[in-house]
Amino acid sequence: MSRLSQFMADCMSGFSHFSVHIRSREEIVLRVYGAKGPEPTSDDVVPISSSTIFERVERIQALDESKQTMVRARDNMEAPFDLSDRSLENDRWAVNFLVGGYPRYKCPYVWLRTDHHRLISVAENQALEKDVPLKLESVDCWRQFDIRPWDVLVEVICTTISPPPENPFSIDYAYFDKITVEERVVATGAMLEFLRRVFLRHYFFSDVVLNDIKRLQRIHFRDINTLRDYQASAVIRGDP
Repeated sequence: MSRLSQFMADCMSGFSHFSVHIRSREEIVLRVYGAKGPEPTSDDVVPISSSTIFERVERIQALDESKQTMVRARDNMEAPFDLSDRSLENDRWAVNFLVGGYPRYKCPYVWLRTDHHRLISVAENQALEKDVPLKLESVDCWRQFDIRPWDVLVEVICTTISPPPENPFSIDYAYFDKITVEERVVATGAMLEFLRRVFLRHYFFSDVVLNDIKRLQRIHFRDINTLRDYQASAVIRGDP
């Protein structure tokens, strides 16, 4: 997979400081939270509700209603976030960026879609060019060095939030509490693979990322054991 393809593929949920949304085959929207005031809660960012399971027995019992819970949650879901430029400009929660991974350019480009006057300095007699890509060191070095998509995300997030967060990829564990066990096994597995690649970049926050990896591994394997126990109990009960 090319670096540009990976840029489009690494769209996942569960981060505290940002969320990523696919707008087209070549475009994603990056929403950075915390730069406009308090960060929204998980309920504000991801309107999904489902069972939260604590004790082992309760987790197994809850699995019996898992599919019904998922159906009810999706029936009650709010409309998806509008990714049009007009809606992005009016977004009160986040600072929004459009990231284009157009193959003909051989590198990603990033456009600011909100808060132009606050984040871009221009001379008094200079017009603000909203359609010009941001000048980012990670993008400038894309062709010469082994720059990865998450290098671009780190630069954008740390530039947008002041002071920069201790860990730009901080995990929103409340998000994982709100999804079903089946969904959580898949989500934590994908997140672990992403954090593994981030950790191997040896960022200044790699130690914090390693702590998140350890915590997510415990959640991931706990849920796998829960699913295994549930399947075993279903065989004993003779469930189809």
